[in-house]
Amino acid sequence: MMRVMAGFLSIIMVFLWSPGLLAGSNAKPARVIDEPATPDEHFQPKEEVIEEQEDIVVLEWSRDFAKGYVESLNDGVDSFFMGAFFDDELVNDESSGSNGRIFFTTRRVQGEGVDYQVGINLKLVLPRSRDRFKLLVETDENEDDQKESDLIGTTGNVTYSTAIRVELRDGKRWKTSWDNGVRWAGQPVYFSRVRTRRTDYFNEWRSRLLHSMSWRTDVEWGTSVNASLLRPLDMRRHFRTAFSADYLLSNDFAELQTSAAIFDELSHRAAMLYRMVVFGDTEQIAKVNNYVLSVSYRRKIYKHFVFAEIVPEVAWPREKDYFPTAALNLRFEMIIGPDEY
Repeated sequence: MMRVMAGFLSIIMVFLWSPGLLAGSNAKPARVIDEPATPDEHFQPKEEVIEEQEDIVVLEWSRDFAKGYVESLNDGVDSFFMGAFFDDELVNDESSGSNGRIFFTTRRVQGEGVDYQVGINLKLVLPRSRDRFKLLVETDENEDDQKESDLIGTTGNVTYSTAIRVELRDGKRWKTSWDNGVRWAGQPVYFSRVRTRRTDYFNEWRSRLLHSMSWRTDVEWGTSVNASLLRPLDMRRHFRTAFSADYLLSNDFAELQTSAAIFDELSHRAAMLYRMVVFGDTEQIAKVNNYVLSVSYRRKIYKHFVFAEIVPEVAWPREKDYFPTAALNLRFEMIIGPDEY
């Protein structure tokens, strides 16, 4: 009996003198990090530790030279924020301050040759304008005559536009701007354009409506509408569906496009995009002209401003009786802007 009592007493003494248990009720409860299953508009992601890379002298010098010139016109307003891997329109629409993008693209279609495309998109905040007035220098990536089969002659038939943008309203929900400028492709084409954006949040969904009305000396009046819905699936993936329509009064029909996509962030350096797009128009009757299924892999290949992207795709064009046609796209891109974004 005495041995049993001694055993109980030793257990009680260990219990009382244990450092973790001695704190008793004064011990702080373990903290639980509560992250939402899907982020909303108020969610701030954790800061990732990014590995250091050795400097490449030529790339650093060329970027610093362009960056210094861009920032010298910026008047120190806001830094450029690259918030999306694949949505250039969204990046240009959401970012403020001076920024730029230089790109080179190759495309090979099954049974055809290789096309090349180069371009630059540059947005400069005019000095002492407090981010309200911007100078835009852009390459029109949607012009068919830009694509060249000769690599040396890719810059010969590029369509550039130069414009002054006035930010009429810049809020979280509403954003309105007015552009006036010239498109340079042979004979100058003057244009004026008003763009309006509306963003709303419904639980886990984010909706965005972009509407623009424009006038050009070559095609006169036109309008475009782009509506999109985005929903996070988890902390790394989101689903996006969109619809757009472009209408020119001189053509008297609309070009239509609808898409569904899943964005998958693999790491802070790489991401993938799975996308299905349907193209159509309303000429004579509403009809589908093409189906395109693509998988994009995009990666930062040097620090945070040089990207490479490879996009294999399969299309079912109406002009080929919807026979499947494969294509491969390769793009290199350099982002010009401040170091922090």
